[in-house]
Amino acid sequence: MLTILTTTDAILKVQKAIASVDRLDELVGITEDAETIDDLKTLVVASDEITVPLDWYDLEPPYIFPATPFNRQNLLALVFYKLGNHQKAFEFVSEEHPLYHHLLIATHLQFGYEISPDMVDFCYNTSPHNSAVLSYYGVVENPKNNEGLKKEFSEALSKAENDEVKVFTAKHYLNLLLDSGELQEAKQLAQEQFEIAISEDAKNAMNTHLAGILMAQLQVPYDSQMLEEVHELQLKAIAQFEAKDLKIQAGMLLVDATEIANFKGDFVASKELINRAIQYFKEEDIPEFLGEAGFKKAILLYTWSKNGSPQYYKAAINAFQDVLKVFKRDTHPQKFADVHHNLALIYSEIPVGADEKPMWTAFCASSFKEVLAFYTKDKYPYENAMASHNYATALMHFPPAKIHDNLEKAAGLFEEALEVRTAEAYPFERALTLMNQLELGWLTHNETSEEELKKYEEMKEKAEEVKTLVTDAGILEQAEKHLQELEKVKSLI
Repeated sequence: MLTILTTTDAILKVQKAIASVDRLDELVGITEDAETIDDLKTLVVASDEITVPLDWYDLEPPYIFPATPFNRQNLLALVFYKLGNHQKAFEFVSEEHPLYHHLLIATHLQFGYEISPDMVDFCYNTSPHNSAVLSYYGVVENPKNNEGLKKEFSEALSKAENDEVKVFTAKHYLNLLLDSGELQEAKQLAQEQFEIAISEDAKNAMNTHLAGILMAQLQVPYDSQMLEEVHELQLKAIAQFEAKDLKIQAGMLLVDATEIANFKGDFVASKELINRAIQYFKEEDIPEFLGEAGFKKAILLYTWSKNGSPQYYKAAINAFQDVLKVFKRDTHPQKFADVHHNLALIYSEIPVGADEKPMWTAFCASSFKEVLAFYTKDKYPYENAMASHNYATALMHFPPAKIHDNLEKAAGLFEEALEVRTAEAYPFERALTLMNQLELGWLTHNETSEEELKKYEEMKEKAEEVKTLVTDAGILEQAEKHLQELEKVKSLI
């Protein structure tokens, strides 16, 4: 739906224009009272001009239309554009009219069509804001680098015709700064623009961005005051989105708020927030977002289960299985592998009786095979090494197998991981693998004293290498304990 806000002296002309197209009045409301408007898509019509309000909620391309002379043709062109019937919109304007070019560029921007040099020139000569967003979002022939885009956005900010337009430009400049990881500059810009924002929509846009920026700046150990600040900004923005029935935007921010609640240790709030996000994505029928939210929920349940609440293990499994209904092997192979990696870890950790253990280890092995089938060593060396390490660690705790030696298989996987986890590239990860290899060494037996001596030398070498790789006190202490135990058994070899 679309609502036209108009004036007493123009309302009859507006009504007549809308009535000239059969059944268009079923999609367009007309009012003189701004307080009665519920639609987010609006046009403002005065006696002599049409104004297109700024779109703060990303329902359309961030293109600013100039004030346009009010006549039937211009009004209907903009009405059909706002309703999403772009082809119909062009029936009411000729190529000689500036509005035609604005509509054409906005349409190309929305659908990802190529932006011609003439379009680039048109925007450069008519609107610094449109020129900047075209360079950033548009498919242009000679795309600018990050510095060129920043320069163009800065120019647009300096030439903004009023504060509301300036904040609107900043909203999209902030996307660029976030994409390039320039968080401190983004934070300063968001705070400055919030101070001059006039409308509640503009203030909400800056608050939403500021929440995202502060969240990206969080580091372990988390500062409790910072967590509270981020969470307060998120909840305020979510309430604004929900008030306007923007379920997708609310859902996306609810996913972030879930994570912050989890960092705060508020598991009840975290679960409630992610469930709301999932419900919104179900209502809007967006499988991709539903899958991402479901994945987040599953990770939360898994995290809780590992931190003193083992009753959540099976809930986490069910949540991950639900995600697999969205992220399937043939449609989302990487997400499919990531889900199975988490499932494999759960299957290896879940506390069960001895009679159930073989079933869960079979599930674990099956999931790890799915992970390694996607994260191959040649294409994804880091992820392959991580999965190999985790699979080997799980195998160390498997019950004895009938057709192969789990410990021997684990040893081979650890060696695979170490080929990627070199001391130069990944010292910390290498130290973890070496530590697990040391644990494996204590579980295996050798037939002869020569083999025992060889293993002793290898284990000692690994423990000493760990001490050269990391400064973590806990890991160094464990390495030293291994060396002490090795000295005790040396006399027995």
